[in-house]
This record gives sequence, C-alpha cells and structure tokens, in this order.
Amino acid sequence: MASYFPRFARLGASIFIRLGLSAALGAAALGCGGNSGLAVLEDGLPRPMDGVYFDFGAADKDDAIRVLIGFDIQDREGLVRTIDKMYDPADPTFRSYLTADEWAARHAPAQETVDRAVDWLEEQGFKVDRTASNRLIVQVSGTVDQFNKAFVTELRSFGRENHTGGAMIYSYGLIKGAALRVPSNIAETMLAVVSADEPADTTPLQNEGGDVITQPPPDDAASHTLSEIAGAYNLDPLHAAGHKGAGQKLAVFVGATFRFLDLQSFWTSMGVTRESPEVVNLGEDPSIRYLETTVDVEWAGGLAPEADLVVYQGADARNTSLVYAFNEMIARNEASVISNSFARREDAEPPAVREQYNLAAMQAAAMGITVVVASGNSAETDTPSSSPYVTAIGGTVLSLDENGARQSEVAWSRSGSGPSLSMPMPSWQRGVVAGAGGMRAVVDLALNASPEHPYIVYYISEWMKVGGTSLATPAFAGMITCLNSARAARGLPRVGLLNPILYLDPKVQGTFRDIVEGETPFFAAGAGWDYPTGWGSPDIAALADALP
Repeated sequence: MASYFPRFARLGASIFIRLGLSAALGAAALGCGGNSGLAVLEDGLPRPMDGVYFDFGAADKDDAIRVLIGFDIQDREGLVRTIDKMYDPADPTFRSYLTADEWAARHAPAQETVDRAVDWLEEQGFKVDRTASNRLIVQVSGTVDQFNKAFVTELRSFGRENHTGGAMIYSYGLIKGAALRVPSNIAETMLAVVSADEPADTTPLQNEGGDVITQPPPDDAASHTLSEIAGAYNLDPLHAAGHKGAGQKLAVFVGATFRFLDLQSFWTSMGVTRESPEVVNLGEDPSIRYLETTVDVEWAGGLAPEADLVVYQGADARNTSLVYAFNEMIARNEASVISNSFARREDAEPPAVREQYNLAAMQAAAMGITVVVASGNSAETDTPSSSPYVTAIGGTVLSLDENGARQSEVAWSRSGSGPSLSMPMPSWQRGVVAGAGGMRAVVDLALNASPEHPYIVYYISEWMKVGGTSLATPAFAGMITCLNSARAARGLPRVGLLNPILYLDPKVQGTFRDIVEGETPFFAAGAGWDYPTGWGSPDIAALADALP
C-alpha cells in the first residue's frame, strides 16, 4: 500500500466531502443577509491564488463575456445505483448500458426547469448561444455589466497560467468572499454558474503548408516509439490477431486543434497507415494549434490504427470551452472510448467546475463509455481525473533495452495522485483503498510518462520528445479501443467504466504489473494498489482475456 509523507497531514483539516452541489444551494438560500428575495448561487469562478490565478482589477463593464450555466441531474442516487449494478458481474444488468435517450428520460434536467432559467437569463439581456444535448449546460453571452447586474456582483479580470505552454489565459473571477446572487425562484433551477470567460478567438487558422514526410525520427534508445510502447504493454498479440480497433469509435478530446500533415507524417514514419480523424467542433471554431492536441491524436490513433478516430474540439483551453465540449461530447454517445489529457490541478478548479465534469462522467459510465483522463504532472490530484467515473492514468518511468525489452518500470515523481479534495470515495474503492479519508483515491493505473524516457512526437514539421501523463493517456485509450475490438469479435459488449471491475476482481488486477519502486513528493509506490501508479501498468493482452 501507499506510504505517506508528512505534507498530507494537512488534508485532515482541509478535505471536505461534497455529495452534490444541490445541498449547498439549499443551504446558501437560507443565509442571504438583507436581500431576502435573493439566494447565493454556487459558482465556478476563480478567486486569487498564488502562482495560478492573477487578479488584474475590476473588469471593464463593456467587455464581452461568455458564461456557462450548469444544471443538476435528476435522481442522482438512482443513477449511482444503476451504474453500480451494471458493472457488477453477478447482476442481470451487467454491461447493459443506457442509450442517450434512456439516460435523458431518467436523469436529464427537466425541460421546464431549464426553460425557466433561460427565460430569466434572456430577461437580463443575455443571448443563449447553445444548449447541451443532455440539458446539463447552457452557454450564454453578454457583457460584464449585464453579468454584474444580473448576479449582483463585480467581476474581476483574471489571468491564469496555460498548462499547454501557450500565452496566459484570461478569464473573469471574483475577490475572496464575493458571491453571486439571484432571485430565489431562479436559484432553485440552476446548479451553478460554472464559468465566465472572454469570448473565444475566432480568427481563421492559416492553411497548412508542406508535405507529409516518411522519414523516421533519429534513433534514440532513451525515447519510445509506437511499436516500443505497444510491445512494452503487450498490445502486440491483439494487433497480431487483427484487433486494431476496427468497428470502434475512439474519441480524443482537445481544447485547440492540430495539423493533419503532422498526424500523417507521424503515422507514416512509424509504419502506420490510417485515415485522418473526423473533426467535430463543439462550440466556436478553434483558432490555435497546440502540441497537446497533436500528440494526443497521434498516439491514440497510432495505437488503434483501424478505429474510427474522431477529435472533439473546444475552441480553446478556457473552462467555458472545455467544460461545455467535454459534456456535449459525452451527451452525444458516439464513441466507445474517450481520451482527455486536458487536466488541471484540483485545488485550482472551484468545486462547481469539478462537479460539472463529474456529472458528464457519470453519464458516460451509464452509457458504457470508457473515459480515460490524465492525472496530471503536478504530483497532486487534478480534475477531471478525480471523478470516480473516469479512469485516471498516472505516470511511470519505463526503461527498455536496445531490443525494446522491458528493463525496469518505477513510479514517476510527478505522477498526479492523492485523495480527491471533493469527490467521495466510490463503492468499488471502499475496503480496498485505505487512508483516503473517505475520498476518491487517484490514480487507477499508470503508463510511462517520464520526460527522461519520452514519447516521440511530430509537431509543426519537427520531431520532438515529450513526456507527461498527457502521453500515457491517449496511449492507453488506443489500447483499450483495440481491446474493445477483440471483445466485439467474441460477441462481448464494450468495457465501459473500467474502475469497478479493476478494484474488485483479483484476476483483473493480476494482469497489471505491480510497480513497487519510485515515489512522488507525497506518496511512494508499493505492493498492491498505491497512489502514484494505482494497480500498476497494464498487460493489455492479459487484460483482454481476464475481463468478464
């Protein structure tokens, strides 16, 4: 089990359990000071935070703004019971997944509830830009002045570091102690104001230039290619049997876009022949290309070369774009596997943001979608990987010899891991994971993520070496897609949420290589499940045989 480091003693005082924002809203409505007709509304707007959020003063009242309004699911407890049963091999409903329509009929917010909120927003001058297919989110636009008046507050101009390495991301926030207030009859319709951001940049992208190259990267024993990663995690037997993802839709979730030339150059040079991905913009069209986006698509598509590859794009890496697009991608129920490497530290995301991701992930689990999410590179918990309804991918340091054979694999020092700050422990971790204080424990499993033994990628016409759980995640997504292809050939349903069977079935656990060495600043790897590496690194062929 995991070893504890002193720093986490502070968690005893700071962790709080959040069973859902609805209870918080009810309590907030009782203490509104002198505004007896107003209720405090939960919000996901940031407050100043050293090294993360920077307050540049009061926002200009004429500035444009786009806002996400979140709504709660109906019968949350019933949904949890449904998910628990459908992933229990002894239950008659095992792997009998809901359709999108069935989920909506049972759990989507009532149309009249959303309509009441929308009518009020329009009365305040906001324009409704889009409503999610599952009605969990509505995006509106207006001005800072309209927002301040509607929610009885004063927005601040905020900046935050860009985890993709680009320019600072600007958004709107509040001073510490500030709150949003709306009429009580409106507060009861909404779960939260999830985000408030600047408009997306809609400048058209420049056309791609250049040609597809077919030149493999320079030989480097320290870095890993597609074939080496496939061999290290025993994906080769599935490929050899013809299970390369055919018949499966593999989705990559991103907050920007990529160059098709880079993708095809990478795949062709690695000996992979595959179609370019379908691209679906969920919101405004992206105006920037990111390394993060490119490598996610290259590695997911490269390891599942016969899968139908689709890239669901948010306009940028702001919460308004990411949260809406993540939810809408899941609501459409088009993919069997989703890869998401756009992760942020959990303590840097307000609970309302974490909860909106979690609601979408719950729907994915109920519909049998495997959502794999990077645990991040901060050695602490991230969101949305802290949701119990996604499989959180941690990091290892994988060393191969000159023939590609495994030499060693240890925990990576930056593997995002630990007890969640707000997500309660799911049923399948109870009695299995100790010392998490009743919170969801992260991670579930791990693959190579070390910059010391990086992945080879191709970006803006150059070969590069990149590490991080952002690479481990699409790699595992590609592998699970091939596993689903093998299951389909045997007449078995797709895996869906991997976590319950992983934590409760010793036979499944036995297909993972236990990582017993290495540590983060807070936790150490050890025998059995541990924080930095979960159950260890996968043997995909063995996992395919073991899963019921």
